[in-house]
Amino acid sequence: MVLCLGLLSLATVSSLSIRAPLPPRGSVRMTADSVASSPPVEPVELVPPFETVRVGDQYLAGDMGFDPLLLADTPKKLLWYREAEVKHARLAMLAAVGWPLSELFDGPLAATFGLPSKLLADGRVPAQMNGGMDQINGAYWIAIAAAAVFIESKSLDSMFGKKTFDYSPGMLGYDLFGYDSPSMRKAEITNGRVAMVAITVFAFEEAIFKAPVVRETSIFFQPIWTTLGF
Repeated sequence: MVLCLGLLSLATVSSLSIRAPLPPRGSVRMTADSVASSPPVEPVELVPPFETVRVGDQYLAGDMGFDPLLLADTPKKLLWYREAEVKHARLAMLAAVGWPLSELFDGPLAATFGLPSKLLADGRVPAQMNGGMDQINGAYWIAIAAAAVFIESKSLDSMFGKKTFDYSPGMLGYDLFGYDSPSMRKAEITNGRVAMVAITVFAFEEAIFKAPVVRETSIFFQPIWTTLGF
């Protein structure tokens, strides 16, 4: 009798020991159906920098964070103003070089080719504040207007058309020598700002003093040895 009870107890313990353990409370059982039903991960869409650009974020070259009147308080306005600044800067750089060069070399070149000089009698260039604009050939103005229309059309395409991811105002897609870089863009806008100030000074200086800038401020337009008296 005692032997039978012992054998029965041993069989009961053996059956309990081989029973599969229960999963711990709170565990999640993954099945093929649950994995297949999980939602797919959507790719993150990158926003182009020009759509979020702000004054002071250093995205644009030469950004000094200066806009006290909040004229460029949205990315669209900021890009518009920068486009206008770049255009005026490039024109000013051409004018700041061409203005004194014409006063220095127009007379000698005209004499060499036997042509009348287009400078005023006192040596100043024809300008809005100097007068003499009517002396310039009409074909010249037509050529200038045609060039301006062509460049402006390229600019409008880049402003209102499909933009590249790294779009920046003033980009015309023309970089013959591959010099485009952040440092060159900063140098361009810095020199352009200086040129805009310079050409304004040229215009008012000649209108007030009635004399060419190459004569009134000759230190900037003659060899250094001439200035030093050698």
